[in-house]
Amino acid sequence: MFPLKRLAQLGVTATAATALIIGLSANAEAANGTLTLRYPNGNTINVTNRANFICFGIQGAVGAVNRTDANAFLYADGVCSGSATLVVPPNGSAEFSPQNGLVFRPVAAEAG
Repeated sequence: MFPLKRLAQLGVTATAATALIIGLSANAEAANGTLTLRYPNGNTINVTNRANFICFGIQGAVGAVNRTDANAFLYADGVCSGSATLVVPPNGSAEFSPQNGLVFRPVAAEAG
């Protein structure tokens, strides 16, 4: 009977680990589309299909056109600490003072 109890414990552990992995991968979905960043010298950089909830260093961008399906949160520092200084929604654009960090976050589903 002891081997059956151990097998049941392993099954519970494996199920919990699978649920954790599936839950984390759902949170790591990408912002689908392209965000174009503009810099003071006129150069642009396209950021395409980047993961949500990850801070990306953008080193002094001063404008953005968001053609993704996620909100783009901009930060003054390159590690995305504190509150975002600006949010550019999907299909939105903005000009701003130099920003150094970018985080994509999915748009919350509207309650039906």
